[in-house]
Amino acid sequence: MKIIQISDFHLRGDGKLSFQKADTKQALDQTVEFFCNLKSYDLPEYFVVTGDLAEGGMKEGYELLRQGLDQLPRPYYIVPGNHDKRDFFLEMFPEHAPVKEDIKPYICYTLDDGSIRSIIIDTCREGCHYGGLTDKVAEWLEGKIIEYPNKPTLVFTHHPPFITGLPAMDEEFAQADRLMEILKKHKNVRLCCGHMHTGMFTSWKGIPCVTCPSIAMQMEVDFRGKNSPDVTEVEAMDNFKGGGDRFFLGNPGYLIHDLQGNQINTHSMLIPTGASYSGPWPFKYYEGEED
Repeated sequence: MKIIQISDFHLRGDGKLSFQKADTKQALDQTVEFFCNLKSYDLPEYFVVTGDLAEGGMKEGYELLRQGLDQLPRPYYIVPGNHDKRDFFLEMFPEHAPVKEDIKPYICYTLDDGSIRSIIIDTCREGCHYGGLTDKVAEWLEGKIIEYPNKPTLVFTHHPPFITGLPAMDEEFAQADRLMEILKKHKNVRLCCGHMHTGMFTSWKGIPCVTCPSIAMQMEVDFRGKNSPDVTEVEAMDNFKGGGDRFFLGNPGYLIHDLQGNQINTHSMLIPTGASYSGPWPFKYYEGEED
């Protein structure tokens, strides 16, 4: 069984470039075309989209995104990111986020059919770039994760709860220790995140974790802090916030989670679109827009 994870479309619905540089509509179209042209044996059981679907949570962006994703040759399920809005999710993607009444308004649900189980948890905090768990989501996860103690399980979130080394992205994650305590009891679990715009593989307190590359733009991997002595005068004048605050216009990336026996292998893949790899560019909004 295979599951393909895609993430961070940042699709605008107004025809403008995202962050003034990225043609996210083109990236969506190229991505959908790529997956539609795959051989049937290369297709997943389903796709999971780990957040930041529409830039600024704009309804027009979701409408464009749905038109594109509905063309995918397999079902898809979605996870909210910090740029998304829950009300539009539940209004426009009810069958792609099958949330039950007991956990609303949080977008949490499980996909239990098949030889891999997927658990989707909502780590968004209203009005915040960073993520975390609420008590309600933590209690829901504690109850769900024990239901299939031996089935290989992927837990999908938007925000990673661990330190990545990219300072501008290493923000607070509320109740990170509680999430760690829930997950580390279960040897059948892998944590799969979005948000970082780069593929990363690590072990967090003994929990295997991955982050997914972006469809829209790829993060510059830069470990310097905002006040690092290596920050140039030009960068300082341009309000450099530390590594994790700039991107390249690279090829879209995705992850394949593939079950072999009782083991899940994760492969980091690129979609060959002939991207320019220009940059790095800052995540810069148009005048009047907010981060």
